[in-house]
Amino acid sequence: MAPGTADRPEENQGQSAPGVRTAIVVDDHVDICTVVTAQLRKLGIDAQGMTSKEALLRALEAPHPDLLLLDLSLGDSDAVEIFSLLHDRGFSGRVVLMSGHSGSVLDHARRIGERAGVEIGGTLRKPFRRRELEAVVSAFGGAVEVAPPHRVEPVEPGLLRAALDNGWVEFWYQPKIDLRNDLIAGMEALARIRHPERGVLAPSAFLPPIADADLHDLTVAAARAALALCARAGSHLPAAINVAGRTILRPGLIEALKALGPGVEQRLILEITETDLIGDLAAAEAFATRAVLHGFRISIDDFGTGYATFERLRHIPFAELKIERAIVHGCAEDEALRRICRAAVELGHGFEAKVVAEGVETRADRDAVRTLGFDLAQGYLFSPPLPADAMRALLADRAGVLPRR
Repeated sequence: MAPGTADRPEENQGQSAPGVRTAIVVDDHVDICTVVTAQLRKLGIDAQGMTSKEALLRALEAPHPDLLLLDLSLGDSDAVEIFSLLHDRGFSGRVVLMSGHSGSVLDHARRIGERAGVEIGGTLRKPFRRRELEAVVSAFGGAVEVAPPHRVEPVEPGLLRAALDNGWVEFWYQPKIDLRNDLIAGMEALARIRHPERGVLAPSAFLPPIADADLHDLTVAAARAALALCARAGSHLPAAINVAGRTILRPGLIEALKALGPGVEQRLILEITETDLIGDLAAAEAFATRAVLHGFRISIDDFGTGYATFERLRHIPFAELKIERAIVHGCAEDEALRRICRAAVELGHGFEAKVVAEGVETRADRDAVRTLGFDLAQGYLFSPPLPADAMRALLADRAGVLPRR
């Protein structure tokens, strides 16, 4: 997850604005098609996925969808050919273009589509994240932005710096559960700001525009707080902290973490997101290798949002692979999601890494990920993110976290 985010981003799933009620996702990679379709359905949009031009043409014989998410390359076809077919069939919905090609290629495709009389509603460059998808759909009234566990506040530049300087930053903790016995196996630190006038603020209020120095200081503060919490609770369980991509590029983070005390590298797991890995593989590889050489463990977070390839993964010495919530949630009932989960577990274990299921909220999904071979799980079924005092009590008691429902 991004620094400080909790793993339940879809509190109000099932709601959508009137603008988009139906959607079709066309991508010849079945895994991508399945994940994007699932994300749209969780926004309350009746979405179906297909992997070929022929399947799309059959679907267009029925009433046309409000939205078509179209990959530029479709095996033996492509978006330019599809534009002509859409025009010939009088398609009146909006098209969102998806591609792993450069932004300039997407721009060329957009112009070609518009000249063909197709309304292009936006573009998504792979790898894209759930929030980017939501933003494109929301631009024409398609989805209600989901409320995080705390009040949504407008992003305020400079807020984090002020919070760090004034001692308003605090960290909440979500337990990670060993699926063999439902006992706590570790925790993840999640940033909050307790503003003197506005109360507890979620990361959406302070993370997006912050400077590299602020991210660096937040990361070190998260490590210091997690280590102090474990020391007070007498716990030797590992604590995970998020390391943003820009922080990886800034020198000195590993040295700053090691300066927190002897043995710190054995008690911290450093999480980098899959999209950061894809965005600057060389920087991620250098950071992760240095971290491992100094004794830290690396976790790849939000796996499944960026479609990282096996080739890229082999460059990162990771000890843990966290599978994104959109893939885990509903896998008990959805065979396609279950296949993706099974493949992800095999991939992680092939690298001798532990595999974590994020966003486990139902007993059915818990049972499914356990059967599929996941090692660990996080989610509201076990526990929401907890303030430090509540987490310390939980660790001191050494009790398992019982399902809430």
